[in-house]
Parts: sequence; C-alpha cells; structure tokens
Amino acid sequence: MIRCDGGVVVLCHLQRRSTRVRIGQHVEIGEEIGLRGNSGNSTEPHVHVQAIDSVDIEHAAAVPITFNGTMPSNGGIVTV
Repeated sequence: MIRCDGGVVVLCHLQRRSTRVRIGQHVEIGEEIGLRGNSGNSTEPHVHVQAIDSVDIEHAAAVPITFNGTMPSNGGIVTV
C-alpha cells in the first residue's frame, strides 16, 4: 500500500521477497517497488493496481485512478 494525495494505491501479486522498499519509506514516481509476480489463478506474471480511500481495507471505498490521464476500463490492461 502506498499512501498518496487522494487515497491509497494498492499493488497486489508482487513477486514474493522482491520488494525494494520498507514500511514507512517515502517513494517517488518511477521508483521500483518490486517485481510482478504470478500468484493467483493466472498464466503469466501481472500486477493488480487499485486505489482506495483508506488503508482499512475492510471499510475502504474504491477511488478512480488514471494512467497518463486516462482511466482504464474495469479489467483493462495498462502497459508501460
């Protein structure tokens, strides 16, 4: 989870033990966080990205998120 203006960005399915940051560390745009993994029911490595309004995932609500000014469709694939 990354706290930022407007909410919290959650990165899921990172490769186990690949994270390059520590809890509480400040991160910058473009900084490597970790490697994409292949957990869950998938055929290839991937990362799920979600924005929420709180670190309390039991009560958090989704927040719109854009990539390069565009909001992808639900389930859409974003490439960099």
